[in-house]
Amino acid sequence: MVIEKQLYTFMVDHSHHMAEDWLQSRATEEYYIYSLNASREIESTLRKQHIKFTNMLADCMMSGHDPYPWAKELAQQRKSAGVPLIKILQNFNRCREISWRYIQQFADSYAEDVRTSHIGAWSLQFNRAFDRVIEVFTSHYHQFDDAVTFEHRTIQMGVPVIPITENIGILPLVGELDTFRATFIQEQTLNKASSLKLQYLIIDLSGVYTLDTTVADELFTVIKQLSLLGIKAIISGIRPEIAQTSIKLGLNFSDILTFGSLKVALAHLLEPKKKVKI
Repeated sequence: MVIEKQLYTFMVDHSHHMAEDWLQSRATEEYYIYSLNASREIESTLRKQHIKFTNMLADCMMSGHDPYPWAKELAQQRKSAGVPLIKILQNFNRCREISWRYIQQFADSYAEDVRTSHIGAWSLQFNRAFDRVIEVFTSHYHQFDDAVTFEHRTIQMGVPVIPITENIGILPLVGELDTFRATFIQEQTLNKASSLKLQYLIIDLSGVYTLDTTVADELFTVIKQLSLLGIKAIISGIRPEIAQTSIKLGLNFSDILTFGSLKVALAHLLEPKKKVKI
Protein backbone atom coordinates (compact mmCIF):
# COMPACT_ATOMS: atom_id res chain seq x y z
CA MET A 1 0.00 0.00 0.00
CA VAL A 2 3.02 2.28 0.34
CA ILE A 3 3.37 2.86 -3.41
CA GLU A 4 -0.36 3.62 -3.68
CA LYS A 5 -0.06 6.29 -0.98
CA GLN A 6 2.93 7.74 -2.81
CA LEU A 7 0.91 7.90 -6.03
CA TYR A 8 -1.95 9.62 -4.19
CA THR A 9 0.44 12.23 -2.78
CA PHE A 10 2.05 12.68 -6.20
CA MET A 11 -1.30 13.35 -7.86
CA VAL A 12 -2.38 15.83 -5.19
CA ASP A 13 0.99 17.60 -5.23
CA HIS A 14 0.90 17.88 -9.03
CA SER A 15 -2.76 18.84 -9.33
CA HIS A 16 -1.78 22.47 -10.05
CA HIS A 17 0.55 21.36 -12.86
CA MET A 18 -2.17 19.16 -14.37
CA ALA A 19 -4.57 22.09 -14.28
CA GLU A 20 -2.10 24.32 -16.10
CA ASP A 21 -1.41 21.66 -18.73
CA TRP A 22 -5.14 21.21 -19.25
CA LEU A 23 -5.80 24.94 -19.57
CA GLN A 24 -3.05 25.25 -22.18
CA SER A 25 -4.38 22.26 -24.11
CA ARG A 26 -7.85 23.62 -24.70
CA ALA A 27 -8.30 24.11 -28.42
CA THR A 28 -11.19 26.56 -28.02
CA GLU A 29 -12.51 28.71 -25.22
CA GLU A 30 -15.13 26.65 -23.42
CA TYR A 31 -16.77 29.68 -21.91
CA TYR A 32 -17.19 31.64 -25.09
CA ILE A 33 -20.60 32.77 -23.83
CA TYR A 34 -18.94 35.14 -21.37
CA SER A 35 -17.42 38.50 -22.13
CA LEU A 36 -13.70 38.81 -22.76
CA ASN A 37 -13.34 40.99 -19.66
CA ALA A 38 -14.34 38.00 -17.52
CA SER A 39 -11.80 35.60 -19.05
CA ARG A 40 -9.31 35.84 -16.17
CA GLU A 41 -12.00 35.14 -13.61
CA ILE A 42 -13.25 32.20 -15.68
CA GLU A 43 -9.74 30.78 -16.05
CA SER A 44 -9.26 31.00 -12.29
CA THR A 45 -12.54 29.14 -11.73
CA LEU A 46 -11.62 26.45 -14.25
CA ARG A 47 -8.22 26.02 -12.61
CA LYS A 48 -9.77 25.54 -9.16
CA GLN A 49 -12.32 23.08 -10.54
CA HIS A 50 -9.64 21.04 -12.28
CA ILE A 51 -7.52 20.89 -9.11
CA LYS A 52 -10.58 19.72 -7.18
CA PHE A 53 -11.25 17.13 -9.89
CA THR A 54 -7.69 15.74 -9.68
CA ASN A 55 -7.94 15.42 -5.90
CA MET A 56 -11.30 13.68 -6.28
CA LEU A 57 -9.85 11.35 -8.94
CA ALA A 58 -7.01 10.41 -6.57
CA ASP A 59 -9.58 9.61 -3.87
CA CYS A 60 -11.54 7.45 -6.34
CA MET A 61 -8.44 5.47 -7.26
CA MET A 62 -7.15 4.95 -3.74
CA SER A 63 -10.31 4.53 -1.67
CA GLY A 64 -13.12 3.83 -4.14
CA HIS A 65 -14.70 7.23 -3.51
CA ASP A 66 -17.82 7.77 -5.67
CA PRO A 67 -17.48 10.91 -7.84
CA TYR A 68 -21.29 11.20 -8.13
CA PRO A 69 -21.73 14.44 -6.08
CA TRP A 70 -18.90 16.24 -7.89
CA ALA A 71 -20.02 15.17 -11.37
CA LYS A 72 -23.65 16.08 -10.63
CA GLU A 73 -22.70 19.54 -9.38
CA LEU A 74 -20.46 20.19 -12.37
CA ALA A 75 -23.21 19.08 -14.78
CA GLN A 76 -25.65 21.53 -13.22
CA GLN A 77 -23.11 24.37 -13.48
CA ARG A 78 -22.26 23.66 -17.12
CA LYS A 79 -25.90 23.17 -18.08
CA SER A 80 -26.87 26.49 -16.48
CA ALA A 81 -24.00 28.23 -18.27
CA GLY A 82 -25.15 26.81 -21.61
CA VAL A 83 -21.82 25.18 -22.43
CA PRO A 84 -22.23 22.65 -25.32
CA LEU A 85 -21.81 19.04 -24.24
CA ILE A 86 -19.40 18.27 -27.09
CA LYS A 87 -16.89 20.86 -25.82
CA ILE A 88 -17.15 19.60 -22.26
CA LEU A 89 -16.53 15.98 -23.27
CA GLN A 90 -13.62 17.02 -25.47
CA ASN A 91 -12.12 18.65 -22.38
CA PHE A 92 -12.77 15.49 -20.35
CA ASN A 93 -10.83 13.47 -22.93
CA ARG A 94 -7.89 15.90 -22.79
CA CYS A 95 -8.02 15.73 -19.02
CA ARG A 96 -7.91 11.93 -19.14
CA GLU A 97 -4.81 11.96 -21.34
CA ILE A 98 -3.00 14.53 -19.19
CA SER A 99 -3.83 12.78 -15.90
CA TRP A 100 -2.63 9.40 -17.17
CA ARG A 101 0.57 11.00 -18.47
CA TYR A 102 1.36 12.15 -14.93
CA ILE A 103 0.65 8.67 -13.56
CA GLN A 104 3.10 7.27 -16.12
CA GLN A 105 5.60 9.93 -15.03
CA PHE A 106 5.21 8.72 -11.44
CA ALA A 107 5.71 5.10 -12.53
CA ASP A 108 8.90 6.04 -14.39
CA SER A 109 10.21 7.93 -11.35
CA TYR A 110 9.63 4.92 -9.10
CA ALA A 111 10.50 2.25 -11.64
CA GLU A 112 12.18 0.03 -9.04
CA ASP A 113 9.05 -0.08 -6.87
CA VAL A 114 6.29 -0.09 -9.51
CA ARG A 115 5.35 -3.53 -10.83
CA THR A 116 3.19 -4.46 -13.79
CA SER A 117 0.41 -5.38 -11.36
CA HIS A 118 0.41 -1.80 -10.08
CA ILE A 119 0.11 -0.32 -13.58
CA GLY A 120 -2.72 -2.70 -14.44
CA ALA A 121 -4.65 -1.93 -11.26
CA TRP A 122 -4.14 1.83 -11.63
CA SER A 123 -5.31 1.73 -15.24
CA LEU A 124 -8.57 0.01 -14.28
CA GLN A 125 -9.21 2.26 -11.27
CA PHE A 126 -8.37 5.38 -13.28
CA ASN A 127 -10.59 4.59 -16.26
CA ARG A 128 -13.48 3.33 -14.15
CA ALA A 129 -13.43 6.59 -12.18
CA PHE A 130 -13.33 8.65 -15.39
CA ASP A 131 -16.13 6.63 -16.99
CA ARG A 132 -18.23 7.02 -13.85
CA VAL A 133 -17.73 10.80 -13.92
CA ILE A 134 -18.79 11.00 -17.59
CA GLU A 135 -21.76 8.69 -16.99
CA VAL A 136 -23.09 10.79 -14.10
CA PHE A 137 -22.26 14.07 -15.83
CA THR A 138 -24.08 13.27 -19.08
CA SER A 139 -27.04 11.81 -17.23
CA HIS A 140 -27.63 15.00 -15.23
CA TYR A 141 -26.66 17.35 -18.04
CA HIS A 142 -29.46 15.90 -20.16
CA GLN A 143 -31.89 15.21 -17.34
CA PHE A 144 -34.40 17.57 -18.92
CA ASP A 145 -33.11 17.40 -22.46
CA ASP A 146 -34.28 14.53 -24.68
CA ALA A 147 -32.91 16.06 -27.85
CA VAL A 148 -29.49 14.45 -27.49
CA THR A 149 -29.57 10.68 -27.80
CA PHE A 150 -27.56 8.16 -25.83
CA GLU A 151 -25.74 7.17 -28.99
CA HIS A 152 -24.52 10.73 -29.54
CA ARG A 153 -23.25 10.96 -25.97
CA THR A 154 -21.47 7.63 -26.37
CA ILE A 155 -19.66 8.90 -29.46
CA GLN A 156 -18.42 11.96 -27.64
CA MET A 157 -17.08 9.88 -24.73
CA GLY A 158 -14.47 8.43 -27.04
CA VAL A 159 -12.48 5.24 -26.75
CA PRO A 160 -9.78 5.29 -24.05
CA VAL A 161 -6.83 3.44 -25.59
CA ILE A 162 -4.18 3.90 -22.88
CA PRO A 163 -0.51 3.44 -23.87
CA ILE A 164 1.43 1.55 -21.17
CA THR A 165 4.75 1.35 -23.03
CA GLU A 166 5.85 2.43 -26.49
CA ASN A 167 4.29 -0.67 -28.06
CA ILE A 168 1.68 -1.88 -25.54
CA GLY A 169 -1.73 -0.32 -24.98
CA ILE A 170 -4.86 -1.12 -22.96
CA LEU A 171 -8.49 -0.70 -24.02
CA PRO A 172 -10.55 -0.96 -20.80
CA LEU A 173 -14.22 -1.51 -21.64
CA VAL A 174 -16.76 -0.63 -18.95
CA GLY A 175 -20.54 -0.97 -18.85
CA GLU A 176 -23.04 -2.27 -21.36
CA LEU A 177 -21.84 -3.13 -24.84
CA ASP A 178 -24.65 -2.80 -27.35
CA THR A 179 -24.29 -3.07 -31.13
CA PHE A 180 -23.99 0.68 -31.66
CA ARG A 181 -21.28 1.14 -29.06
CA ALA A 182 -19.39 -1.96 -30.25
CA THR A 183 -19.36 -0.62 -33.82
CA PHE A 184 -18.09 2.76 -32.66
CA ILE A 185 -15.39 1.13 -30.50
CA GLN A 186 -14.32 -0.91 -33.52
CA GLU A 187 -13.82 2.20 -35.69
CA GLN A 188 -12.07 4.30 -33.06
CA THR A 189 -9.83 1.53 -31.71
CA LEU A 190 -8.25 0.91 -35.10
CA ASN A 191 -7.44 4.60 -35.55
CA LYS A 192 -6.03 5.10 -32.08
CA ALA A 193 -4.02 1.88 -31.91
CA SER A 194 -2.53 2.62 -35.34
CA SER A 195 -1.69 6.25 -34.49
CA LEU A 196 0.05 5.10 -31.28
CA LYS A 197 2.04 2.55 -33.33
CA LEU A 198 1.16 -0.25 -30.91
CA GLN A 199 2.30 -3.84 -31.32
CA TYR A 200 -0.03 -5.21 -28.63
CA LEU A 201 -3.46 -4.08 -27.46
CA ILE A 202 -5.00 -5.62 -24.35
CA ILE A 203 -8.80 -5.44 -24.48
CA ASP A 204 -9.89 -5.68 -20.86
CA LEU A 205 -13.46 -6.90 -20.31
CA SER A 206 -13.46 -6.98 -16.48
CA GLY A 207 -15.96 -4.10 -16.43
CA VAL A 208 -18.34 -5.76 -18.94
CA TYR A 209 -21.15 -7.90 -17.55
CA THR A 210 -23.09 -8.93 -20.67
CA LEU A 211 -22.04 -10.05 -24.13
CA ASP A 212 -24.23 -11.30 -26.98
CA THR A 213 -23.33 -12.87 -30.34
CA THR A 214 -23.69 -9.63 -32.31
CA VAL A 215 -21.38 -7.69 -30.01
CA ALA A 216 -18.96 -10.63 -29.89
CA ASP A 217 -18.82 -10.63 -33.70
CA GLU A 218 -17.91 -6.93 -33.62
CA LEU A 219 -15.19 -7.73 -31.09
CA PHE A 220 -13.80 -10.55 -33.21
CA THR A 221 -13.85 -8.26 -36.24
CA VAL A 222 -11.79 -5.55 -34.57
CA ILE A 223 -9.28 -8.19 -33.43
CA LYS A 224 -8.90 -9.43 -37.03
CA GLN A 225 -8.56 -5.87 -38.33
CA LEU A 226 -5.92 -5.09 -35.72
CA SER A 227 -4.05 -8.19 -36.89
CA LEU A 228 -4.01 -6.85 -40.44
CA LEU A 229 -2.37 -3.70 -39.06
CA GLY A 230 0.30 -5.81 -37.36
CA ILE A 231 -1.21 -5.32 -33.90
CA LYS A 232 -1.70 -8.38 -31.69
CA ALA A 233 -4.94 -8.18 -29.68
CA ILE A 234 -5.19 -9.86 -26.28
CA ILE A 235 -8.30 -10.23 -24.13
CA SER A 236 -8.20 -10.06 -20.34
CA GLY A 237 -10.68 -10.08 -17.49
CA ILE A 238 -13.51 -12.21 -18.91
CA ARG A 239 -15.97 -12.48 -16.01
CA PRO A 240 -17.43 -15.90 -15.04
CA GLU A 241 -20.90 -14.89 -16.22
CA ILE A 242 -19.47 -13.80 -19.60
CA ALA A 243 -17.61 -17.11 -19.90
CA GLN A 244 -20.78 -19.08 -19.15
CA THR A 245 -22.82 -17.04 -21.63
CA SER A 246 -20.12 -17.46 -24.29
CA ILE A 247 -20.26 -21.24 -23.96
CA LYS A 248 -24.08 -21.26 -24.20
CA LEU A 249 -23.99 -19.03 -27.28
CA GLY A 250 -21.21 -21.04 -28.90
CA LEU A 251 -18.74 -18.14 -28.95
CA ASN A 252 -15.22 -19.34 -29.71
CA PHE A 253 -12.30 -17.51 -28.09
CA SER A 254 -9.84 -20.36 -28.70
CA ASP A 255 -7.95 -18.48 -31.44
CA ILE A 256 -7.45 -15.41 -29.23
CA LEU A 257 -4.87 -15.12 -26.46
CA THR A 258 -6.86 -14.61 -23.25
CA PHE A 259 -5.89 -14.03 -19.61
CA GLY A 260 -7.93 -14.05 -16.45
CA SER A 261 -6.80 -10.59 -15.41
CA LEU A 262 -5.11 -7.50 -16.77
CA LYS A 263 -2.29 -8.07 -14.27
CA VAL A 264 -1.41 -11.46 -15.75
CA ALA A 265 -1.72 -10.17 -19.33
CA LEU A 266 0.72 -7.34 -18.61
CA ALA A 267 3.10 -9.71 -16.85
CA HIS A 268 3.04 -11.99 -19.90
CA LEU A 269 4.03 -9.11 -22.20
CA LEU A 270 6.40 -7.20 -19.93
CA GLU A 271 8.07 -10.10 -18.14
CA PRO A 272 8.32 -12.82 -20.81
CA LYS A 273 11.33 -14.47 -19.21
CA LYS A 274 9.49 -15.17 -15.96
CA LYS A 275 7.15 -18.07 -15.52
CA VAL A 276 3.72 -16.56 -15.27
CA LYS A 277 0.70 -18.49 -14.04
CA ILE A 278 -2.14 -18.17 -16.53
